[in-house]
Order: sequence, then structure tokens, then C-alpha cells
Amino acid sequence: MINRKLISLFLLMLGCLAIVNAQNDGRIVLKGTIVDGSTNEPVSFANLGLLGTVAGVASDMDGKFELIVPDKYAVHVVRVSAVGYAPAEFKVYELRDKPDFKIKLRPVTYGIGAVDVYGQLLIYKKMLRNVVSNISKNYINTPYNYEGYFKYITDIDGQEKVKEATVTIYDAQGYDRTDVAEAFKAVNYKYNEVRRYQPATSIFDGLTCLDDILTSDIVRNTRNILDIVNARDYKLKNKGKIVYEGDSVQIISYTAISPSISTAGDPNVQSYSGEIYVNLKDFAVLKNVVNITSRDFNFLGRNLVVIDEKTKSNVTMQIITTYKKLKSIYFLSGVNIDYKYNEEGKNINGKMEYVTTRVKIDTPEVIEGRTYYEDIKENKDFWNRYTVYFEE
Repeated sequence: MINRKLISLFLLMLGCLAIVNAQNDGRIVLKGTIVDGSTNEPVSFANLGLLGTVAGVASDMDGKFELIVPDKYAVHVVRVSAVGYAPAEFKVYELRDKPDFKIKLRPVTYGIGAVDVYGQLLIYKKMLRNVVSNISKNYINTPYNYEGYFKYITDIDGQEKVKEATVTIYDAQGYDRTDVAEAFKAVNYKYNEVRRYQPATSIFDGLTCLDDILTSDIVRNTRNILDIVNARDYKLKNKGKIVYEGDSVQIISYTAISPSISTAGDPNVQSYSGEIYVNLKDFAVLKNVVNITSRDFNFLGRNLVVIDEKTKSNVTMQIITTYKKLKSIYFLSGVNIDYKYNEEGKNINGKMEYVTTRVKIDTPEVIEGRTYYEDIKENKDFWNRYTVYFEE
């Protein structure tokens, strides 16, 4: 009896030691949610960076984040920042082992003096013109790869499907705003790894649906507020200024007077309005938010035409695009698309989330064509160790 007790106690101690060792494997896992300090609403695509390193991550659509860092960085500072909010800083050890921790960011804004409507129009037209003329200086102007994480959620009358993927995007030109056809030919992509939370049951489950992410990069693509030739087709207004990372940022609201394919990128659009955030130091776009209502919805992307589709109604969409600076250049850091529509009496909601995890400029991988359909088998080992983590 004594021997059995001793053996049981010994095994219990071994189990405890194993658990301790598993938790102390030389890494610190930081998890939590970033929210607006005033409304408690989640802040999407907030940046979390480990000061003194290139380690970083972006919060997802629900403000959630996971950042894994080596133990040796326990006393380093994590800086949390988002356009429109005052930055917050924490020591790594303050966030350790607190998966339900909420980081509350304080909204910051200040207005500027009243300007007459005509004066505003001229001022902001000139500002947007400066944005376009500085694209080659602010953004990548040679071929490059974005490696990123993509998540697609569809909800049909309460039945939700979720798919995650890692993708590689190749741009043969770099940030060059020639025309929509040239951009379409220059930008291609492939899927690398895929995880589905439900088994694939239809052709739809294999569709990649990444084109809307690409067209949401308003700096790289045309048919949006940065097309200066269409400036007269927009109403522009001052929405004030904010301070972001020490720089002054101007917010300009815009509304397309008569939305068309040249101003909104889609002939079905009925209303098209948004806000663009411009860094006044270098005239780079930091963020763009656009709200759309439409007569139809194409899940393959707004730049494609699908034949024999079922009629859709009450289509609404919000697209949030963010950019981040790496050394001296800006890159597309994230896109968040939220849409709703009705199809044959069914209410359909969808969310798409894309986060860039790596930028490759020196020797980019050339990709031919776009992957519109995938049937990739899930690699569980890959997903068990994968985190949405930015690498230089």
C-alpha cells in the first residue's frame, strides 16, 4: 500500500513538473483585447510592437491579439498604437498570463478653425494630390511580396463557416497607379496553408475570395478617392486632426456625389462615402474607411463579373484599410471588410480579415496568376505552431 502511494505521489510530482516545463519553454505568450477607452468597442488592426525589436502583431477584427516573445524580453516595453488613439505602453511581464486583459486606448482628436466650403475643397484636393505625387517615395516602387494571414467568415441565417489561410501576394510593378487593368495584371497571389473550422461541403467552400482585399489597397489601386481626375465627383470635408506616433494627421471625409465604376470601382454601387487619414509630415495614407451600399454583391471581388448569380438586395459594406511604416517605406498592414446582404430571403453576413506578416523586397517570389479556387488539405502541425506575427 505504501509503495503504491509513493508511486502515485511520484507520478503526480512528475506531472506537475511537466506542466511547469511546458509553460516555461522560453517563450512568453501575451493575449488580450484592445478596446476603445470611451465606448469599449474593439479596435481592429491596432499595432503592438516590442520596442527595440522588429517583433510585432496587429489586433484582429475583434480587437484580439496574441504576441509570442522570448523570455529574455520580459522587461521590454510593448507599445500599442492605432490611428485616432493615444499610444499605450506596458512591460511584457505586465501582460503575461492575462488572456482576458483589456488594453483601453484613449481616443484623441482636435479640431481646426472653420474654413469655407470652397476653401476646404481646394485645400483637400491639393492634399490628396500631394498624396498621389508622393506615392513612389512613400511606398514600395519595385516588385515585392506580401506574406499574410487571411480569415474569411460567412454567416447564413446563423450558420457560420470559418476559413483561415496563409497567402503570398506578388506585385510585379510596385506601387504604381497606372490603371485598373495594369494593376490587375501585375498583382497575383497563391494560397499556402488552409484551415477550415467545418468540412467543405460545396464548391463555394473552396473559393479564395481574396480579390476584394487587393482592391481595398486604395494606394495601389485606382477607382477610389485618390483618383484626382475624379475630384469634382466628391464632396470633401474637414473632420479635424489627430496626433499619431508624434505626427499630425489630417482626416478628410468624402462622399461620391453620383457613384460610378470610375469613382467606386463597381457599377452597382448606390452610395460611397468614407474618411481618409493623411500624415501631414510626408503625405502618406495611414488609414481609409469606406462605407458602401450596393444593388448587388460579388463574393469573388468587386473587380470581377459573375454570370447567373442569384439576386441580392440590401447590400452594405464597410472596408477599413491600414498602412504601417517599416524603416522608410509604408506597406499595406491590414484590411477589414464587413458586409451584409439578403439573398432569396436569407440574411447573409460576412467578414474578411487580412494582416501582412512579412514584406519581401530584395528577392520576391514571382507568382503567375491568381488562385481563385483551392482544395488544400489542412496541415495541423503548421497551424498548431502558427501565430499572426510580423517579421521584417
